[in-house]
Order: sequence, then C-alpha cells, then structure tokens
Amino acid sequence: MVNKRRPVLAGGSIVVAALIAVTGCASPKGGSTSNVNDVYSDKGKIGEVSQLKSINEFCGTKPLKVALADGTGDNAWRKTARAEFEDEASKCPNLTVMPYSDAQNNPQKAISDIKALVAQGADAIVVFPDAGQALLPTLREAFQNGVAIVPWTANPGGTAGTDYTAFVGHNTINDGHTWARWTCEHLGEAGGNVLFLGGTPGNTQSTTEIKGIQDEFANNPACKNAKLLNEPGKPIDTNWNPAQTQRVVAGLLTKYNKIDAIISDSGDGSVGGVRAFESAGRKLPLWTANDNNGLACEWQKARAQQPDANLVTVSSRTWLVRLALRKAVAAKEGINNDEPDIINIPIYEDSFDSGKQPKCDSALPTSAILSAELAPEKLKSIYN
Repeated sequence: MVNKRRPVLAGGSIVVAALIAVTGCASPKGGSTSNVNDVYSDKGKIGEVSQLKSINEFCGTKPLKVALADGTGDNAWRKTARAEFEDEASKCPNLTVMPYSDAQNNPQKAISDIKALVAQGADAIVVFPDAGQALLPTLREAFQNGVAIVPWTANPGGTAGTDYTAFVGHNTINDGHTWARWTCEHLGEAGGNVLFLGGTPGNTQSTTEIKGIQDEFANNPACKNAKLLNEPGKPIDTNWNPAQTQRVVAGLLTKYNKIDAIISDSGDGSVGGVRAFESAGRKLPLWTANDNNGLACEWQKARAQQPDANLVTVSSRTWLVRLALRKAVAAKEGINNDEPDIINIPIYEDSFDSGKQPKCDSALPTSAILSAELAPEKLKSIYN
C-alpha cells in the first residue's frame, strides 16, 4: 500500500536548535520507560515499508465508528496525518469517522476527549499520546471496555494487549542513529557542536530518538570530535511548531557562538529554525529533519548563497496513521493483521546524493508534506 515514504533526516543546511522548553505535556513517569525502549528493539515487531498492505484486506463488514484523538493539532504535520486518517477510512464503506478531537497540548483534555469518544460509541480510536504515560489509565479503561485503541508515533509505555490493542510507530531509536551517523560523517574529522531539537515536552518520540543519537555519538568513531550540547536524555522542546522553533533557535544562537549541526525531528518546525539563522546572519549548519516542502524550498534558497549548506531528511511518515487505523479496524473485525507494528524509515532526501536532492514544489503550500499518501489537490486544501 505504501510506497511513498520520505524519511526525516535533515542534514546540513538547516539549522539548530531549541532551548526554550514548552510547557503543557506531562513527561513520562513511572516504571514503564523500559517498555518504551523495548518496543524499538523487538525484532518481531519491526519491519519495512515493503511489508505494508491495503486496508481493503482489513475492512471487514461490521459497521464501525472510528476516531482520531490528537494530543495537539496546531501544526501541518498533524493536519496532514488527520487527512491521511480520513482518506484511509474512506476506503472502507462500513466505517464512519467520528469528529476529530484536538487536546490542544493539554493532558487533561486529552483524557476527557478519549473518554468522550468512548461514551459516544467509538469502536476504534487511534491516539497520538503527547501526554505520554499520563494517558495509560484512560487507554487501558477504553481497551478493557472493548474499544480497539491504537496509540501511534509517540509511545505511551504500557503493554500491547493489556493497556491497548497495539502501538504503531516508526523506529525512533533507529532514526536517532541515522541522523547522528549522517551528521558525524559530514562533520568529518574536525567535528563540531550539535544540538537536537525535539517536539512537545516529555514526548516519547523525541526522548527515544535522543537515545539513538547518544548511542551513535558514544560508539561511532566518526563522532569522536562531535559534541552533543543537549543535557543527557533531554531534547530541546519546540512543540514541533515553526514559530516556537524560530524563537527557540534565536535563543540558542545567542547562547552558542558556534553551532555546526542541528538534528531536528520536525521538517515543518525546522523552517522556523532556518529563518532564525538567516535573521541572525549566521551560517546554516548541517541539518536533519523530516521531509517538508517549505524546508526544501528554504534550503534551495539558502544553497544559492551558501553552496556548502546541506540537508538530509527521512519521511515525515504521516502515512503511519493509516497503519494504526488498519490495526484498529482489523482488531474489531476479528481479522489478523500481520503488518509490522514498527517501521524502519530510510533516508529520503540527501543533498550530498545527486539522486536524492531535496524537492521543492512551488505549486503546493510550504507546509505540504510531499511524502504523504495524498493527492496534490488534497495537499493544497488541508493547510488552510
């Protein structure tokens, strides 16, 4: 089903980092942090894009109410994922999509949103658990009441089959390794200062990515002269929001005279980071991120002035919400879904590779995610 996947490692050209912490999401607490990491080392759950299938194999015949419960919906990535969810659901005539819920980065609202969907008769709910383990009791309650619950991308901890139906995501630890490996390789023998920009405070996507980054820095000889400036285990929070990323990066530019590479897990947010560098008159460092049309366009403009600016991306993987929906629907329909739960994401764009140059589509909004499995017309309409 899915063959359009664009990873998110942005290298080179685009820029650094965030220092200003965002408040509003609970960080994971309790003893299930190891469960979060274990998910990404369980080879039985990890697979490749080539193993993904069509939802037509899992629609079944029972009428189902399906819903997407988001932790925050204020950025282009979330809007794209919502459109992918609705598009995937439209392929099964027996599915009814319930109203979208946006918790607005408020853990208490996230809890009440899920409870409300259950009360309204949802059969299957896909959840982006920005609030981390704070959501576990609510997910477990819904699951035990017969609702198919599939958290995706940000792992809330807990155990599939006990606390929820399944967890669907990309191999975030592997992403961290990929970004760090690319960064160290292209910093070369001279090394340099590196910053990692994450998303909402405490989200398990960013906290597992930094684990992979730190592992790579510790064990790859190419990283021996590269220095990760983050506090151990702590991404710099940007809320995955371009305006906030710009403010955060502006603060980092004031704090650090020398920034040689930015590892970011948001292409959309990175646009704000690039603008902060440009406003400060600072040279763009190596940059890694998810693919994003605006980021690619910014990079192309910057490259005209800075030929040595470089960028690498992996797919923004908004299409993973489709896999999460398939898992949830199959569970309610009593159909075995043997697709992998965790997907390895390969490099999509790499300015050092003539065959993977970053792509800027001027006919689409800057916020467009070109690796999405959506028609161009749809991409044009969802960012208003």
